[in-house]
Amino acid sequence: MIAGVLLFIVVPLVVAAVLFVVRRLQTLAAFIATGVAAALGAGALWLPLGQVVVVGGRPVSLGAPVEVLGRQLIITGADSIILGGLFLAAAGLFMVGWRASQGSSFFPLGLAILGLLSSALVARPFLYASLFLTIAAVLATIFFESETSGQTRGALRFLVLMTLALPAFMIASWLLDLYALNPTDVGLARNIMLAMTAGFVLLLGVVPFHIWIRPVVEESSPGAAVFVLTVFNSVAWFLLFDVLQDYPWLFSQQDMFRILQFLGVLTAVAGGWLAFSSYDFVHVLSYGVLADYGCSLMVLGARIPAGLSAVILAALARPVSLAILALGLAMAREQIKSTRFEKLAGVGWLHPWTAAALVVGGFSLAGIPPLAGFLGRWSEVRVLAATQPAYALVVLGATLGVAAGALRGLDYVLQPPSEAAKALARPREPRLAAALVVLCLTVVVGFGLFPGVVESGLRTVVSSYTFFSGP
Repeated sequence: MIAGVLLFIVVPLVVAAVLFVVRRLQTLAAFIATGVAAALGAGALWLPLGQVVVVGGRPVSLGAPVEVLGRQLIITGADSIILGGLFLAAAGLFMVGWRASQGSSFFPLGLAILGLLSSALVARPFLYASLFLTIAAVLATIFFESETSGQTRGALRFLVLMTLALPAFMIASWLLDLYALNPTDVGLARNIMLAMTAGFVLLLGVVPFHIWIRPVVEESSPGAAVFVLTVFNSVAWFLLFDVLQDYPWLFSQQDMFRILQFLGVLTAVAGGWLAFSSYDFVHVLSYGVLADYGCSLMVLGARIPAGLSAVILAALARPVSLAILALGLAMAREQIKSTRFEKLAGVGWLHPWTAAALVVGGFSLAGIPPLAGFLGRWSEVRVLAATQPAYALVVLGATLGVAAGALRGLDYVLQPPSEAAKALARPREPRLAAALVVLCLTVVVGFGLFPGVVESGLRTVVSSYTFFSGP
């Protein structure tokens, strides 16, 4: 009998090795990567955990644990939903990458990173999960490198900061062993909390450790940047939740949540203000996602289940918003050779689907209704308005800042095009790209109008975490 958990680790890694050989055949690689990710995502969501099913003539038990080098890999009901969401999000990004020309290594490296992130989600204890995350970060540095720019500033910053998180977790693991022998040592418990907090602050990319986000989006392909900003970042969030669940006494260390919430305020304010002053859709994406991270940290600091639900809902909506924005950036770079607002003047008339992808993606990231990003943002405002009204105003301010940046971009793209721009413009946008934009627009609006499609899974995931008490 095959342990189903291995499917989500071994299959992406094996297929990634195959795709690396045929990586120059990008259409074939895109369809294989999208199909594998979508199949595994659907399997994680719909295969029964407690039953044995036959896959390819072999019995498979999705819920069966497996030991590797004395360490247990096990998938729970919540893990299956999380894995399903991650693989389906990755499948959507692979589809975007097919048309957006992300580079020959995008698909094999994306699948390899998915396999490592799956290992991080199901590995116990947390130290091994953080090790898998670090290996994934090393692969991501190659993932980021553009075949044309040759710039590595963002990738190196990302690698350094993600790698620094591992020693923090190693110190925390060592201190946990000491704490097991001295459970009354308050100072030891506080040091564990500080080491854990330092590690997660580095992983989550909040202020002042956000310095890799903008260079990565500027220098790498939009699909690769969004993949790490969504899929990789979501795994870091769920690793944080697992640590809080496994070590409930950390919750009693209120300083941890005060620190996270304070950094969340700084991150939301910085992201909102910088997005407000942006004159480039790359900056709208970079600082918009920074504001989104900050809002999530603020609402987590409310320390109630509804806040946890809002954080997870925001994590679900983030890939939807960023996927269409990444597609718009890729199309703008291909057709106009720039994403700066002044270079995009009149693009709404000449390349309407590119303009739609950029503007709708920016507004969804800001949290404007009725788009996907509104779900998480509205949930965050409701939670904070009931518990910490001043912080709710910060979230609203960050929302308005990102929306103002996208609105400034809209003002430019709707300007009448110049004669020179008309002369240089293509007769029309590629049909496949236009069809993909329409599909993304449908998902963004549909997710915003019909949030009930994720309600059942969201409840299952939230109910699996009991470190917060209350209604």
